[in-house]
This record gives sequence, C-alpha cells and structure tokens, in this order.
Amino acid sequence: MVEPRPLSRANFDSLWAAQSGQCALCGKAMPRGRFDVAHASIWKKQRPTFDHIVPKAAGGPDRLENLQLAHAVCNKRKGKRQAGGVDGRDAT
Repeated sequence: MVEPRPLSRANFDSLWAAQSGQCALCGKAMPRGRFDVAHASIWKKQRPTFDHIVPKAAGGPDRLENLQLAHAVCNKRKGKRQAGGVDGRDAT
C-alpha cells in the first residue's frame, strides 16, 4: 500500500476528523471551505493550514505524526516556535 503524501487531502481529512474541525492552537472552529465564511479576507485568515508541531526549521519531520491543523493566522503567529501543552496547543 502506498502511503499518502504528508500534506495530502487524505491526511487533511484525517486530521480534520481527529480535531473535530477545531484549530489545534486556539481551539476555535475552522471553516472547512471558502464558502463557509462571508468574505475572502476572512477565509484568508481563518482557513485551515497544516502546522508542524515540531517546526521543520527545528528539524521536525514532514510526517502525519508531526502535523496538526491550525487557522492560517494562528499558524503564522506561532511561527517557528514548537507547540506545547498536552493537546499540542501553543503554550502562550
């Protein structure tokens, strides 16, 4: 069996289900698609993105075990810091 690419749709769907559509960093709901929000500028900030728990810049692997979904704005705010806490949420 061929393993899906780390940033694949299959892995997105798996993470979405595991996180119940919640941002791993702030805990708030994420829109699944562009038309789940009123305006494109809202989508740009709230869209779900892949976040590396241990950042790639810190040597984190590009594997499913090291990925979580986060709002684009939360992911950008986290930057190269490592997510902390029991549930992987950013320790701020």
